Amino acid sequence: MSISFYVSSCNRKAAEKNSNANLQDTIKPRVHTTKENTFPELRQLAFSVTPEKLGLTLPNDQVSVYGVIMDWEMDGAIATTISYVTGDASLYLSSGGGVIGGGQHENVNIASKQFTNLAKTFLDQATKTTQTSLPGKNEVQFFLLTNKGMYVGKDIMPNFENNSSKWMKLFEEGNKLLSELRRTSGG
Repeated sequence: MSISFYVSSCNRKAAEKNSNANLQDTIKPRVHTTKENTFPELRQLAFSVTPEKLGLTLPNDQVSVYGVIMDWEMDGAIATTISYVTGDASLYLSSGGGVIGGGQHENVNIASKQFTNLAKTFLDQATKTTQTSLPGKNEVQFFLLTNKGMYVGKDIMPNFENNSSKWMKLFEEGNKLLSELRRTSGG
């Protein structure tokens, strides 16, 4: 079974090599097809990103959130939104689709930064963890990547639906990022 990734890329080097290339085409989302579902590998790769890999120098005397991974279980499928303080953002779907490199687009970059910056205010509600398990049925979880380890917070979907979740503001901001990622990919 083949899968498609909508890849947003500003591959300017390719455009420079081919003088006939239309720069307009290099910023459109691209479809990449693979023979297998790479969701598990891409998700784990997101957890391995460090501040150094992002080119960040974070203060040692405080906990700094540099990334958020939001997992959302819906009817047996999982959507994982990746966001870093640099504005880099992607969406991986357990069904095999997704948006990679969305942060190259200004609208996504801004939404990603807002989502990650808001996550800092939820740090005191999260629990330190080393586990990166998938969410349970009807569950949404937020992994906060920090210079002092990883933290997790989670809640069930009915609490988001009735506005009683303590994670509601972060969930709403994550959904804004999802909307921008979808808009960029034409979805």
